[in-house]
Amino acid sequence: MSRRLRRSTSSLLAATLASAAFALLAAGNANAQRAQGPVGVAEEAVISGKIIDIDPTSKAVLVQGPRGNVVELVAGDEAKNFGQVRKGDIVTVTRGAALVASLEPLDSKATAMAEQVDRTSRAAEGGKPGIMREITTTVTAEITKIDPAKRLVTFRGPRETLRTVKVEDPAIDLNQIKRGQMAKLVYREVVAITVKAPAAAAAN
Repeated sequence: MSRRLRRSTSSLLAATLASAAFALLAAGNANAQRAQGPVGVAEEAVISGKIIDIDPTSKAVLVQGPRGNVVELVAGDEAKNFGQVRKGDIVTVTRGAALVASLEPLDSKATAMAEQVDRTSRAAEGGKPGIMREITTTVTAEITKIDPAKRLVTFRGPRETLRTVKVEDPAIDLNQIKRGQMAKLVYREVVAITVKAPAAAAAN
C-alpha cells in the first residue's frame, strides 16, 4: 500500500477503536450525523465506505469514505474470516444511541467517576468479518442540561467531557433531576462494524 494513503490507522476488530473508525469514515461527509462540539451523539448514526485495497500480510484494508477520504483499518491477528474480504466490499460502522438504563440523583458532594463493562461478539466462521461491541457505562457526573421534550440528558464526566444520552424508559422521571446536580447514570450503547459484498450491502 502507498504510504501516502496511510492517513489513519484503526483496528477493524479491536472493539476499543470502533468509534474511531466511525469518526474517521464520517469525516467530510455532509450527510453524516455530527457531534455537537464536545457533546456526544445521542441518536443512532451509520456510515459506510468501500474497500479499495487489501494487504493480506498485515491484514489491513484501505477504506474510502463517502467523500473520498481514505482510512486504513488493521484487522490484527485476532481477525476472523479476513480471507473473505474483497476489493469493492462495503464496510459499515453503526453507532447506536446511548440509552439510559437508570438515573439516580446524588448528594452534591459525590465524586465524579466512571466505569465500563463491554461485551464483544464477532462474525461466525466462513462469512465476512465483523464485530459488535455492547458497552455498559456507569458514571457519576454533574448534570449540565435536561431536555424533557426530547428526553435527553447532558452531563459532565470525570474527564470534564460533555456527553448527551437518551432516556427512553418512561419510568425514569426527569423532573427529579436538576441542572447542576450530581447523578449516577447507567447507560448502554452498541458499536458495530460489518463487511458485506456490494450487492448484499445494496439489498440492505
